[in-house]
Formats: sequence, C-alpha cells, structure tokens
Amino acid sequence: MPWQNNRPNHVPTRVREQALDRDGHRCTALMQNGQRCPETTNLEAAHLGQWQPGEHTTVDMVRTLCHWHHNRETQQQAATARTQATHTKPSPTRPPEQHPAFR
Repeated sequence: MPWQNNRPNHVPTRVREQALDRDGHRCTALMQNGQRCPETTNLEAAHLGQWQPGEHTTVDMVRTLCHWHHNRETQQQAATARTQATHTKPSPTRPPEQHPAFR
C-alpha cells in the first residue's frame, strides 16, 4: 500500500523513502540509555522543525521516527507552543495590568 496523506504538511513519498534509506529503515530517536531506538516498524517521516506553509520538504528536513517517538515529540512541541502562547498573548477578557508605579 503506498504512503498517502492529504495534509498540507505531508512528506512526499519520494522524500520519505529517501529518509528511510538514509536512516537504515530504523527509528533515529535516542532512548534514555543512549542507545538508538531498535524499532523498524511503524516508521514515520518527522519534520526536524516546524513545517511552514508553502515549504517544499526535502530529505534533509526530515528524520525517521517510530510512531511512538513521533507522537511523543509532537506532544512535547504542542505543549511548548501552548505554554509560549499563554505567556505571550494578553487575556482577551481582561486588559493587561499595569505596574503600580505607572498608574
């Protein structure tokens, strides 16, 4: 069955196959003991950074991860983004509080 995905940040099949070949058809994540993950099934092409709209994905922009490591990495990135968003956006319901010295 060919790799198919209609998401806009989808890694093209050709690029995914090149990444798999380069990475030896094995997950590239390092485990806590410093060893490379031994998983050779359920492999996915993971973007190294945040994919940008209109960007053409190349083999240098992806690495091979097993589903478990890819999911874990994605969850960590989402948590970081949520934390940054809550610290940088003012509350829509309450105006920003001024420092008492500037009132």
